[in-house]
Amino acid sequence: MHELSLCRTLVGILETQAGRHHYRRVRRVELRVGPQAMVEPGAMMFSFDVASRGTLAEGAVLEIRLVPTRVVCLDCSHEGEAEKLAEACAVCGSYRLLWEEDAGLRLGEIEVD
Repeated sequence: MHELSLCRTLVGILETQAGRHHYRRVRRVELRVGPQAMVEPGAMMFSFDVASRGTLAEGAVLEIRLVPTRVVCLDCSHEGEAEKLAEACAVCGSYRLLWEEDAGLRLGEIEVD
């Protein structure tokens, strides 16, 4: 379960930023997740609760925003969005998609005290 490792890294980032910006507590964290991050939202939420225990993020709300990715079909040239890695072209059904961009895993807004 790589979500726990990701959440430990996320908490480390929050603690580093707290040192720089002098906040004491994190109330809310927005995490933007693209398909290539291969994150299971439920596992991520559970892992964040575990990783944040005893830290300034303990009790914070983790909001996961799934961000679709722009794709182009290499067979029919249809341009669209994909929400999953193994998604077929909406027009021709091909799995030969070119991924133009992917948010991966990005820290969005954080609400702090």
